Amino acid sequence: MSSDSTPPLRFAVAFSVVVALLLSLYPLPMWLLSARPNWLALLVIYWITRLPQGFGIGTAWLIGLLMDGLEGGVLGRRALALAVVAYASLLLRGRMLHYTLPQQVLLVFALCAIDQVLCHWVQNVTGHATSSMGFLLGSLTAAFVWPLFAPGSRHDRSFEGWKASP
Repeated sequence: MSSDSTPPLRFAVAFSVVVALLLSLYPLPMWLLSARPNWLALLVIYWITRLPQGFGIGTAWLIGLLMDGLEGGVLGRRALALAVVAYASLLLRGRMLHYTLPQQVLLVFALCAIDQVLCHWVQNVTGHATSSMGFLLGSLTAAFVWPLFAPGSRHDRSFEGWKASP
């Protein structure tokens, strides 16, 4: 986080990280696990799109590392994937702010799919191979959840007023 973020904004980011971690760890029935939205990738895409000066690749990497530790899997798997999603989100930020909602949904699906593919690639490299492409279902549900995160208008800049004045 940068030093120009106000306390309410820091609280909002921290609270959303905790909620996304809890939603990612909440136990679901086995048949529903693959359809769980990729909450952490959605969080990273949202905050980088809305607040690129206060939420970046390093923050996404730290959140991913925290999730890796909480899951107990391969350390760095989720951190790598979220850092790549954060980098892609930074590159696409200007376009995403001007996309219509259906275009944003497609882009969010692609970014979440990249996250899932990287996580499963690392998992396969470490000897925990999966043969199904069903893990991409979570990216699809994340894309359908994106309208809840997306602003009402394409040019909503509601968080820009939260920066501290010089």
